[in-house]
Amino acid sequence: MALINTLREKGSKIIIGFIAVAIGSFVLTDLLSGQNSILAGNDRDLGEIAGESISYDQFQQRVDVLVNNYAANFGRNPGADELTSLRNQAWLLLVAEKSFHKEYTDLGITVSPEELVDLVQGKNISPDIQRIFVDQATGQFSKEQLLQTLNQLNQSPQGRAQWRQFEENLIPARKRIKLDNILSKSTFVTDAEAEREYQDQNTVAEIKYVHVPYYAINDSSVSVTDADLTAYIKNNEEEYKVDWSRSIEYVSIPITASAEDSLEYRDELRKMKEEFETISDDSLYAASNSDGGDFFNTYSTNTLPILIASNLNIIKKGTVIGPYINDGNYVLYKLSDIYEDTVGVARARHILIKWDDDSDAGKAKARKEANAVLAKVRGGADFAEVAKEESKDGGSAINGGDLGWFSTGQMVPTFNDAVFNATSKGIIPRLVESQFGFHIIEVTELASYTKYKVATVGLEITPSDKTRDEAFRKADYFAGTSANYNDFKTNAEAEGYQVLEASNIEPNDENITRIGKARQLVTWLFREATEGKVSPVNELDNQYIIAVMTDEQEEGLSSIDLVRVEVTAKVKNEKKAALITEKLKSLSGSLDEIAASYGADASVYSASDVKMSSNIIANAGNAPEAIGTVFSLTEGAVSEPIATGNGVVLIKLEGITPAADIADYSLHASNLLRNRESRTSYYLNLLIEEKANVKDERYKFY
Repeated sequence: MALINTLREKGSKIIIGFIAVAIGSFVLTDLLSGQNSILAGNDRDLGEIAGESISYDQFQQRVDVLVNNYAANFGRNPGADELTSLRNQAWLLLVAEKSFHKEYTDLGITVSPEELVDLVQGKNISPDIQRIFVDQATGQFSKEQLLQTLNQLNQSPQGRAQWRQFEENLIPARKRIKLDNILSKSTFVTDAEAEREYQDQNTVAEIKYVHVPYYAINDSSVSVTDADLTAYIKNNEEEYKVDWSRSIEYVSIPITASAEDSLEYRDELRKMKEEFETISDDSLYAASNSDGGDFFNTYSTNTLPILIASNLNIIKKGTVIGPYINDGNYVLYKLSDIYEDTVGVARARHILIKWDDDSDAGKAKARKEANAVLAKVRGGADFAEVAKEESKDGGSAINGGDLGWFSTGQMVPTFNDAVFNATSKGIIPRLVESQFGFHIIEVTELASYTKYKVATVGLEITPSDKTRDEAFRKADYFAGTSANYNDFKTNAEAEGYQVLEASNIEPNDENITRIGKARQLVTWLFREATEGKVSPVNELDNQYIIAVMTDEQEEGLSSIDLVRVEVTAKVKNEKKAALITEKLKSLSGSLDEIAASYGADASVYSASDVKMSSNIIANAGNAPEAIGTVFSLTEGAVSEPIATGNGVVLIKLEGITPAADIADYSLHASNLLRNRESRTSYYLNLLIEEKANVKDERYKFY
């Protein structure tokens, strides 16, 4: 439902992309991946928009333009993830163009050739084009650069064709702007509406009410049948509309490095260690021999890799240590350089005592209190516990006053000087005053100005071909011996594999919950699978997945099983509300007497700020119906029981304070108009897209 909105949000980026095509993309890259899946057949349609079938070739033309754009911008062809994104952009463009075509035609919205020329190179050049052609010296739009580019493109038939394609793709966006302008100009707010808005926001009701929560009725007191759930779903069909989806159960056979694999990496790094010690350009060597990551960096004492920090007493400049295992990598560390810097780091904790005011008396009082705290911690009291009790610095007090590591100049001057001038760890035996108050400080790590340059050679421990082959053998055997769902379950139990579930998978999904990127599995699920059919082995990241299709949800209303827990809770609350309502209606007297007669679960509350513009009543939760009822009551009247978000209420109107009369409602009118204009465009998107009845069947090809 959000396709057109997404297009509008990303429209400027897409337009800029087409400009980039016109500027620098001359070679059409053939990236028709997936075409061998179904293209040999006669059915080349991959969807339908507004009754018009969209062919594979028609769609691929749009993709090709965006692929060219990507290649021109980045100097390379898009990878698999980027290509997926470009296909989605191409589909959004088609949806927008085809969905709104009839509206443009009926309203006579067109873009003339003269208007297009003006938009591209005339007096009213598109802001998006202006952002592309910028003079680097001035930072301003350069029409000269634009015209030079157009002249260059006109030198070849291919360049002219690309520019025509670019102009064609400007037209839909321009038409949409015109349609939005029509909507904007035809939207208005009457004086009566503005006055009503003011009244709703400023008229206040005072109420007293009995609230009985749903938990006052035990769950065991109400029974819910599948017929109840079905009826609820049908009565709330807008909330429970779903798209076509399928569900699977699957087993995952991980592809993890063996102990043998790990030892091979260790041995390789051991061979590299001697060379690493003698090499002169540490950073270049580390970059050339590492599997990415942070291969060269400068550290302070507090940020050193733990394996370097724990060995500082035995290593010196030029020392290489390792190999060690660190976050799934085998690493060698080389201490490339040690030097003293002008910026240091230290660590401390403090207790802050603030004064109530800036007067001499206020500061004297705070100083006396701070000295007492200082004496307490110097006398042996636990600093952290005292900080939690006495410190007025809430951010550090919860951590026992600990401020962590900080750099020179990071703290206020007096605090900074006290810590960085300390010659030993421990409590500074005097108060330190700053604009925040008096500080009792304990230096937990002395200042250090030493910096360390460390080069890191890291090799990710990945499974060897032998390990992968062994994992595949297991997966292939499992898939080959699982002819149906029963075999699948039996074999999984025999092999000790955990059977996992994934529900609500849609045909164009790229990812599956807990599995991650799984397009090939989704493709199988919607092209070949039937209920109970077991998939072939799917290699996904570092695991082999074998799945079995277990369920299918057709487009329309959700099946009970998919929403059973949620709907059961709602139906139970409806039934509880009926029981609570029946009991409340049988009681009489004041609200306090009714609550007392009902029992301990009924409570009486008051609220003095209820407004028509609100949807919430304190303690009762979401209660728009109850609030509407409040403003329909006469003073002193009591409502019928009303179901709310978390219970049933019985409301008495104590009084209403009308909003004060004002002479000018223009501010409320403008706010209403602004909100209405934004909603009008949004609801038009929803309506047009719904009427277009978009059918996205790209899964047949990709």
